[in-house]
Amino acid sequence: MDQVSRSYGFCSEHTEMLRRIDVDDMKSTLAISTMFADAFAGMVAELDALGPDARFEPDRCPACVARDDHLRKNTTYLVDLLATSPGDRAKFESSPGLCFEHFKLAWDAAPSLADRELLLKVQRSAAGSLLDELREHVRKHDHKFSHEAKGPERDSWQRAIYLTAGWPRPTESAAEPEHQE
Repeated sequence: MDQVSRSYGFCSEHTEMLRRIDVDDMKSTLAISTMFADAFAGMVAELDALGPDARFEPDRCPACVARDDHLRKNTTYLVDLLATSPGDRAKFESSPGLCFEHFKLAWDAAPSLADRELLLKVQRSAAGSLLDELREHVRKHDHKFSHEAKGPERDSWQRAIYLTAGWPRPTESAAEPEHQE
C-alpha cells in the first residue's frame, strides 16, 4: 500500500481494472474501499507533510511499473529466442508483426544489427501487407466494387488498430461490426 500511496493511486487504466473486478465481477465495493482507505491514509500523511514550496512528484502507478518491467524482461527473452531458435524465428517471420510499442521495445533490446534486421524485415512485411489490405478494403467500399466478395481485407481496419495500439485478447472478434455473426 505504500507504493500505491506514493503514486497517489493507480493510473486510470489500472483503477478501472480494479473497479471491474470488484464492482462488476464480485458485486462488492469492500475490497476496493479497503485498498483506497489504506492508500489514502498514506496520501493524507504525505499531503500534510508537503509544503507550498516543495515539489509534488508522485511515483508512477505501481501496476504500470510492474507491467513495464515484465515487458522489458520478456522482450529480452523474445530477442534471444529469435536468435537461438530457428523454429520460433520462422513462426515470427510469418507473423503479423508486433504492435509498434512492442516493436520499439524489441528494437531497443536487440543486441545486434542482425537482430534488428530480422525485426525490421518482419515489421516492414506486416505493415506493407496491411497497407495493401487497407487499400483493398477502402476500394471495396466504393459503390462500383461493393458487389465483390470480402476477403482477408475485411478486418484490415481492426488489424491496423491492433498494430498501432496493441493486440486484443484472443476472444475478441476482428470482423467488421456490421458483419459479425
